[in-house]
Amino acid sequence: MHASPSAQSQLAAVAALLKGDGLAPANPLRDPLPVARDAARRYNAFWNRRPPSVERVVEMVAPSPSGTVTLRIFHPARRGTPLPILLYFHGGGFVLNNLDTHDRLMRLLALRSGAAVVGMSYSLAPETRFPGQLEEALAVVSWLRIHGAALGLATDRLALGGDSAGANLALATTLALRDRGLAPPAFGLLLYGMFSADLETASHASFGSGEHGLTSERVDWFWRQYLTDPAQRNDPLAAPLKADLAGLPPQLVIGAGRDCLLDDSVRLADRLTKAGGQARLSVYADVPHSFMLMSEYLEAADQAVSEAATELKQRLFVA
Repeated sequence: MHASPSAQSQLAAVAALLKGDGLAPANPLRDPLPVARDAARRYNAFWNRRPPSVERVVEMVAPSPSGTVTLRIFHPARRGTPLPILLYFHGGGFVLNNLDTHDRLMRLLALRSGAAVVGMSYSLAPETRFPGQLEEALAVVSWLRIHGAALGLATDRLALGGDSAGANLALATTLALRDRGLAPPAFGLLLYGMFSADLETASHASFGSGEHGLTSERVDWFWRQYLTDPAQRNDPLAAPLKADLAGLPPQLVIGAGRDCLLDDSVRLADRLTKAGGQARLSVYADVPHSFMLMSEYLEAADQAVSEAATELKQRLFVA
C-alpha cells in the first residue's frame, strides 16, 4: 500500500475550496436524476478547470446498438507512427458523469503514457440498462479495430480501462471478447472498480457510511439503476467478480484506501492471480473513491496517474 502522509491535509484544503464555491458531490438518492446529473457535472468541473494541453483532440461519433456513441480522442503528441490506444470508460455508477467530468484524467494518461486515449460516452442508466452499455463498448472496440488506422491509431495495441463503473465496463468487455472468441486487448487498467454487488465486505463496513464520500447505500442504488433484475447481480458480465477470470490479459488494479469499494479491487486482483493471470494491485492509503480525478490538488492522485501511465507505456509500446 502506498503511504499518503499528506493526503488528509490536502483533502481538507480542497474541501474548503469546494465549500467556498458552493460545490458538493451529487446526491441522486435525494435529488431528481436531472438535478443530480447537473450537480455531478458542476462538482466535477472543479477538477477539470485547468486541463493540460495535448497535441490534438478529435471528437466523433461511432455506430453502436443504441444508434451512436460519442468518442473523444486525445492525441498526446505528433508522431510518425500510429499510437497505441487506451479505450477509457468513465465512472459514475453507470448513471452520472460524461466525457467532460474525466477530461483532465484522460489528458494526463495520454500525455504521460504517450498513447492515444479514446474516451467513450456510453449510454447512462436507468434509461439504458445492462447489457446495453456492454454491447456499446463491444461495438466501439470493433469499430476502432476497423477504422483506427485511418485515425493514426495502432489497432493491434489496444488497452481497456476505466474507473469505478467504468472499470467494471472495461473488465466486462474484456470478458465478453474472450467468451466470444474475439481478439483480446493487450492490457487492462482498472481504477477503484465497482466489480460486485456484494455490500457485505469489510471495506463497506469501514467506509460505506459516507464519511469518505461514496456510500454503500449509493452503490446499491447504482446497481438497481443498472440492472433490470436482481438476479443479474450474479451475472458475470454485470458483476465481473462472479466471472471465470482465466485467460485474461495483464491488469493493473488501483484501489483507494478509504473507499467502500476497496475490497472489490483487492478480491479481483487475488482472483485474477489465482486464475493464472498477471495482475498487480496498487492501493493508495488515506484517499477516497474517485481520488485520481483530484491530481491537481492531491499528491497521491498525481502519483497514481503516473503509475497508471507508466504501466500503459510499458505494456503498449513495443521496441
